[in-house]
Amino acid sequence: MVGRVLAQKLGCEFIDLDYEIEQSSGQTIESIFESGGESEFRKHEAEVLRRIDKDPAVIATGGGCFIYNRDWMLQSGTVVYLKVPFEILVSRIGAETSRPLWRNAKQLYDERGLTYETAHLQIDASRDVEPVANEIVEKLKQS
Repeated sequence: MVGRVLAQKLGCEFIDLDYEIEQSSGQTIESIFESGGESEFRKHEAEVLRRIDKDPAVIATGGGCFIYNRDWMLQSGTVVYLKVPFEILVSRIGAETSRPLWRNAKQLYDERGLTYETAHLQIDASRDVEPVANEIVEKLKQS
């Protein structure tokens, strides 16, 4: 939600990386995990991410994308970490057991926090979408 609103405010394209991965591979994210595991998914993810040639654009990535592509992402654009307490995250996306890594969600959330904080911007995203997007726009103007 924040990404779409942010892209509109910035007047640029919004890209959902998971959607692009599914379009490129002809498979759902779940089926990629089932057939090739996380390593196969991460391979698709990195390839699709690096093929995006829209600039400027707002790219919504999954939780692991920055973990596995951090250096490239930090060099290629402005990375925004939408910081949300785990409990709020769960209430927003639901405990979707169909999500491939959901069974380890809390552990992954805890482990990834320090890496996420190396993003260019860290934004408190526990608020409504509009003020979060507005704060990002303001911080982008300052950088």
